[in-house]
Amino acid sequence: MNKYTNKTLLTGIVVGALIGAGVLYLLLPTMQHNTGTKENSDVPSEEPLYWVAPMDPNFKRDQPGKSPMGMDLVPVFAEEAQQESPGTVNIDPVTVQNLGIKTIKVKAFIPNNTIRTFGQVHFAKDNMVHIHPRVEGWIEALHVRTKGESVDKGEPLYSLYAPDLVNAQEELLIALEQGNRALINAAQSRLRALNAPASLIENIQKKREVERTITFYAPQSGFISELNIQEGFFVQPSTSMLAIASMETVWVLADIFASDVSKIKTGQSARITTEYLPNTEITAQIDYIYPTLNEKTRTASARLVVANPELQLRPDMFADVTIDARTKSAEKVIAVPIQAVIKTGQSNRIVLALGDGKYKSIKVKLGTEYDDAVEVIEGIREGDDIVISAQFLLDSESSITSDLMRMMPVESEDNSEIIESASISAWTQATVNEVLADERKVNLTHGYLDAFDMMGMTMNFMVAEDIDITQFKDDMVVHVEIVKSDSGMFEVKTVHFMDEGGHAK
Repeated sequence: MNKYTNKTLLTGIVVGALIGAGVLYLLLPTMQHNTGTKENSDVPSEEPLYWVAPMDPNFKRDQPGKSPMGMDLVPVFAEEAQQESPGTVNIDPVTVQNLGIKTIKVKAFIPNNTIRTFGQVHFAKDNMVHIHPRVEGWIEALHVRTKGESVDKGEPLYSLYAPDLVNAQEELLIALEQGNRALINAAQSRLRALNAPASLIENIQKKREVERTITFYAPQSGFISELNIQEGFFVQPSTSMLAIASMETVWVLADIFASDVSKIKTGQSARITTEYLPNTEITAQIDYIYPTLNEKTRTASARLVVANPELQLRPDMFADVTIDARTKSAEKVIAVPIQAVIKTGQSNRIVLALGDGKYKSIKVKLGTEYDDAVEVIEGIREGDDIVISAQFLLDSESSITSDLMRMMPVESEDNSEIIESASISAWTQATVNEVLADERKVNLTHGYLDAFDMMGMTMNFMVAEDIDITQFKDDMVVHVEIVKSDSGMFEVKTVHFMDEGGHAK
């Protein structure tokens, strides 16, 4: 290798080094920026805003510490504070479609408050006549034979032999023979008081003869609704012999469920249909609402007075009754379909659709039920979107991540806590981890608390005053009854200490 070649090689090395340094200089800011981003990606961008109890979002502190239940407080950052409230469920569009989730928008409207029920046709009792004798005697002849037989006013019903009636006729004859007007008037008055027919008094005055057997006549037209006598029967004033009911007007007694009683009033119109009269609709009004419930059906009765000039409606017929319970002053209400409400026995909930695949189950207060809807007094507003299909699945998922409002105190509008009743309790088996005698607390690892829908975990519990806290020992297995105290803390109300075999001592 000659001198010229060495010089050329040295010059190439120097130029290459300079070019590489220049490129490195140009790329260095970008590399430094990328490196800085990578290094800082795992570091929180800001300090926590505050710390909250894992089981109670309302318990906030400015620094780390322990919750009233003995659990570590959880930091909350600005990004988390701006996120949706606990209990919100996020579902992607594909899952929404697969689950068949359907929503509707809540609207205020004047409800079509129609009550559909059934009723039964009865004789109108105010058009019914019960017939009793005014004297003792014997039925010599009976002119009506069967229940349900029709009679016209003035038709003969029965003939009666009564000694008192015979004596009263003889007194009138004696008075007539003497011509004593006072005695005549007194004898006639006595016969009328004994319900003797007017024709009998006239015959005595004309023929001057006493009739041994007297015939009595129908006081009104109608049907024999009761027949309690036969020929030869001995009767007396207390005997209810028969009854005559007019059918030109009948009653329809409609059964009203207890939940609908407050909706009906006298004067409301109703439509009556029956399978006995196809394609016939009869209009009537509520005439009276009975004050008591039927002890068997637990329903109230509403009386409808129905004109029946053609005698189409007959007693004991069944009828379908539709009552228009809407009043002229009806106001708009917030109501949702009945199928949208999740009823658990302890509370009623509705699943809200928050948009962008977000859903949340909330408690609501219900009011009046209508045809296929129910009024919502508290919990939702007009314009809210609610779920009407697959809401049970969403409610279950929301309950898992919810703000545990069924077991934790929440703040009302006046910022006061609403404490659940201490009468609700749950039994579970637990292991003692630590005894805090000075604070009258024990740290327990417990199982599922069904009454509070609380999963098993480790936490502190208050100990009731009537329990000797010194009996608790570390690693001891106990069977405890848990209640919620007035302070909002969970408390051991009753304890059963277990032996080595797992049995209560």
